[in-house]
Amino acid sequence: MMLTDRGIGLAGGAGGLWLASRGFGVDELQVAAVATLALLALSVLAVRLSSARLTVDRSVRPSRLFHDAEAQLALVIHNRSRLPTTAMELEDLAPAALASQGARMRLGSLPPLASRTMAYRLRGHHRGRFEVGPLVARLYDPFGLAKRRVVLSGTSELIVYPRIWTLSDEIPLGGATDGGHGRTQPLATGEDLAHVREYVRGDDLRKVHWATTAHRGKLMIRQPEAPRDPRATLLLDARDQMHRGTGTASSLETAVSAAASVIHHLALHGRAVTLLDGTDTGVPAPRPWRAQLAQLAELSPTRTSLRPTYRQLASGSLGEGLLVAVLAVPDAEELRELVRAGRAFTTRLALLVDPHSHAGGTPPRQQAQATADALRVAGWRVTLIGAGDRIDERWQDLLLHTSRLPSGARP
Repeated sequence: MMLTDRGIGLAGGAGGLWLASRGFGVDELQVAAVATLALLALSVLAVRLSSARLTVDRSVRPSRLFHDAEAQLALVIHNRSRLPTTAMELEDLAPAALASQGARMRLGSLPPLASRTMAYRLRGHHRGRFEVGPLVARLYDPFGLAKRRVVLSGTSELIVYPRIWTLSDEIPLGGATDGGHGRTQPLATGEDLAHVREYVRGDDLRKVHWATTAHRGKLMIRQPEAPRDPRATLLLDARDQMHRGTGTASSLETAVSAAASVIHHLALHGRAVTLLDGTDTGVPAPRPWRAQLAQLAELSPTRTSLRPTYRQLASGSLGEGLLVAVLAVPDAEELRELVRAGRAFTTRLALLVDPHSHAGGTPPRQQAQATADALRVAGWRVTLIGAGDRIDERWQDLLLHTSRLPSGARP
């Protein structure tokens, strides 16, 4: 219970009138001071007697939002008392990340045992899991001189998915969905029509394609056919030490958005996706895409090692169909581990996120390009993603024989 700014000003005026009446001997000023103080007392009493037995029922639809979509939050305010309330101002405590509009509302007097429904909209500009509420009610007397603050318990949960880009259907995914008839399809490499690739240490020498080897003067390996396996595995590098930049402009946010886009794209093609971010200790299983997008919505930078994950991939325990790797540009040692892990899969796609461009620097052209070229030789399709790049355009680059550099790179 407290006076408003108007009430404080009026109390100060009453004090001034009282002093003036004593100093100048004007009784009328004393009467005015007493009347002002009486009005303040009545205002405080009205707010005090006003019902504070308020409750609220909350609902938010939808409770899971795509990036930049809107949800409506409905509030049903109940007066559980047999006395009416005074006018009140309502404020629902919504995170700034939800760009809420209308979270502050004014409500007139609520009759005894009555209810009133109010609603406002939320817009999801940033991924995450958010708590909206509680609702704060400030009750005012009719003159706006006194107020009372009441917190109505209860919150609403809202999940905002990462930004999802619409990806092209032209990129070969391998397995049963390619070709349209459920037949196995030859795995395409950096050379679109060739079913062979250059030898990488550790490859089975029984798969050497001798005719192509003789023609090119270097060992070439026959590319196996993609099995009719609708499963897919997505590897996401969320390690804090690998990413640069801050907030929504960081390379981690770019990687998360790319991973979410790929998961959504694969789900539309009927793929069961296993998401790996290095935090799983057991053998993960495919999960519904909405659950995986919710997981990505809450993802925080990790400090785990990806080596156990690479070993798990290389073991073949996650199938042999499609592997999509969304990674910061790895160093030479980690590149070798990635190549070994990829041998268990017949279709391999890599989206390499350049962290240096997200920190305002010039992309390290030689390292990024050399990494992409090495992966291509090992049978991967590769694209490089820099700060500000459209992920749907970079995804389209996977059709090309050679990758394009991230924005800002110098030839």
